[in-house]
Amino acid sequence: MIFTGFHPNIYKKDALTSLSFLFLPWKWPYLRKGKNILEVESWLQNYFNAKFVITFDSGRTALQKAIEAVGIKSEDEVLVQAYTCLVVSNAINWAGGKPIYVDVDDNFNMEVEDLKKKITTKSKILIIQHTFGKAANLNKLLQIAKENNLIVIEDCAHSLGTKYNDKLTGTFGDIGMFSFGSDKIISSSRGGALITNNEKLAEKILLLNKKLALSTIRTTLQNLFNFPVFYIGKMMYDIVLGKIFLAIAQKIGLTSKIIYKKEKSCVKLKFYPAKYPNSLAKILLNQLDKLDEMNKHRQEIAHIYDKLLDSNKMQKPSVSDDNIFLRYTILVENPEELIKMAKKHKIILGNWYDSVIAPKDKDINMSKTGYINGSCPNAEKLAKLTVNLPTNKNITYNQAKKIAELINVNL
Repeated sequence: MIFTGFHPNIYKKDALTSLSFLFLPWKWPYLRKGKNILEVESWLQNYFNAKFVITFDSGRTALQKAIEAVGIKSEDEVLVQAYTCLVVSNAINWAGGKPIYVDVDDNFNMEVEDLKKKITTKSKILIIQHTFGKAANLNKLLQIAKENNLIVIEDCAHSLGTKYNDKLTGTFGDIGMFSFGSDKIISSSRGGALITNNEKLAEKILLLNKKLALSTIRTTLQNLFNFPVFYIGKMMYDIVLGKIFLAIAQKIGLTSKIIYKKEKSCVKLKFYPAKYPNSLAKILLNQLDKLDEMNKHRQEIAHIYDKLLDSNKMQKPSVSDDNIFLRYTILVENPEELIKMAKKHKIILGNWYDSVIAPKDKDINMSKTGYINGSCPNAEKLAKLTVNLPTNKNITYNQAKKIAELINVNL
């Protein structure tokens, strides 16, 4: 089976590292505290040449704390693009801000002219998302932010390693936010970080981080179990046993969820915001060592798709060596039919984002996200047409070729 998501970044070493923390008693004291957290922060500090790096239990916590550090007040507006994830709107709301959604262009990033229309005297923060690892139009967006005295937070959950004008995303704004969730560029199942060169903001972020509780033992263990469970389950997926194994692990609470039911209803969970666990930081260090290798592979797979996909019934993204394709996203008239067809050929394609505020789910309380239907028409249109092709480390040249040929024949 070829997967787009489902913990695509797991290496054998990651699974063994997680098992060591789970079953070696002398490692239990270091489940949540230890030197690995500082080593991750030091690695990121050197990579970005940033003065300050602060880690958190998740990207969504990191974003919430970034907004709080700015000093948001009730009714202060946070400009953010539509065609994004529910956890982003939750972070804004839970930090005390009011999300104002800006439409996107056909590159899935914030549209400049609509941003100009949405700015008011209450606007305080601009969140610039680099969707699927493709850098947003930073020159124009940053200029607008400067003209309107907006604090800029770069949402780099998809773009660790992406460059814009030969400079890494995350280093343009006042704060850069990164996620190490299960389907991101690199993964420790859960985790996040903020980078900044602004000393005053750093002091506030550090204070907010200091007040956080440790991640609970239960959530730490669940995220550790994700590695061996998905590593084994995916290998057996073709013979149904893997699917059953993964379902049972989820049902009994052995593994964690990407988004919980309460979050979908915009209700806060008790186990986060929290600090980043030391055991997950150790796994992230394994993957940070392979970051450039993994990103180079994504770019090579994206070039294969770009070369081989030739159906006139789809729209391809533009490909640049500066961009890291977390997923290679095409637009088609009937995405659900294409996804269903591919599954018959043992290919599970992705559906980021199938809703203007994703995921598309009956439990999502859209009214609480603050999104107004019709306010971002292009984002709404794209959400109905989106299909993601996998670019992760497990995708070979032959698999990418198979996917491209399948799409060409069936569209």
